[in-house]
Amino acid sequence: MTRKLTIAFMIIVIALGAAFTYKYTHRPIYIGFGAGLSGQWSQLGVQVRNGFLQAVDEINENDGVNGRKIVPVIFDDKNDNEYAKTIVEDLKERNIDYFVGFAISAMTPSIETFMENSEVLVISPTMSTNLLTGRDDNFFRVCNASANEAYTFLKILSNEAYRDFAIVYDISNRQYTGPTHDIIIDKHETNGLDLIYDEAFDSHKVDFEQLAARIHSSRARNVIILASGVDTAEIAQQLKLKGSTAQLYANAWATTQDLLVNGGKAVENMRVIGLYDISSNTSAYLAFEEAMIRRYGNKPTFPQIFGYESVRLLKEAMETADSMDVASVKKAIVGIGSFEGLQQTIEIDKYGDVKRGNFIYEVKNGAFTSLKK
Repeated sequence: MTRKLTIAFMIIVIALGAAFTYKYTHRPIYIGFGAGLSGQWSQLGVQVRNGFLQAVDEINENDGVNGRKIVPVIFDDKNDNEYAKTIVEDLKERNIDYFVGFAISAMTPSIETFMENSEVLVISPTMSTNLLTGRDDNFFRVCNASANEAYTFLKILSNEAYRDFAIVYDISNRQYTGPTHDIIIDKHETNGLDLIYDEAFDSHKVDFEQLAARIHSSRARNVIILASGVDTAEIAQQLKLKGSTAQLYANAWATTQDLLVNGGKAVENMRVIGLYDISSNTSAYLAFEEAMIRRYGNKPTFPQIFGYESVRLLKEAMETADSMDVASVKKAIVGIGSFEGLQQTIEIDKYGDVKRGNFIYEVKNGAFTSLKK
């Protein structure tokens, strides 16, 4: 009788162990996502979210991450750092260790909150501020630091026939526009450029008509605008109304449909820093493009691409890590070294900063086109 009880007990223990192991190895992986999905600049956040969800759905359709499905947990951070504090607490309460976000560099204080108050591993698709560069923490990203854009602007302008320029930048997203502006100001003379006018503005408060009047009065023949797509479009419209013929330049933040839809003919021939290859013919990108058109009705731009790549990078790290704890996955990301994105190889350094190519676009017939310079 004792032997029978022992065998029965062993069977129960083995069954419970197997059930526990199955539950652990097959339970879903919860990944948080946060971006501004409402209000000003929401188009960027919505597009990043769409790319994020596309990656999640594709992974789940193909056996998940080592057999485990991903469950996305979506937050609208409202592009509000104070509100974003509640997201940190929510993730901690739900025991969610991984988070993809935020979308704009103005949310840098929220990344600081994450790093100081949680062990969550964060991958940002589009936060390019230099202020987060070179740090050994749990923050990673798949986009270049914004300093790269400054050097691209300098190179473009140094090849123009006219080298005088004005620059205006939106300080409501200073973490992104500020470093780019400062590098241009610091390096313009050594690049043979002549600064005519320089103004910081707050897009929440500025009178765009008056801002355009001051730019136009400067008579600068080149104008660099560091702002969102919708605000860049408004400045361009106001300059056109004043009869300006200046060559306009915009940062990568502006490469959304907001610029084209709201800018109309005023943004025709505008040159824009690009973060993705709009003429890419890689098989991975073409499949992604087809899927996004089928699902959302539009060709993807950089936010969707980077949102998608953020999840794919996290999946690759999870599958190569020794375990699913944050420290192991972080080590795996750094150990990857380079990651095959949809269009190009993305190099990742020991701090989680990346190196990828920039591009130059020109708006032609209401669309972004590659500018061969």
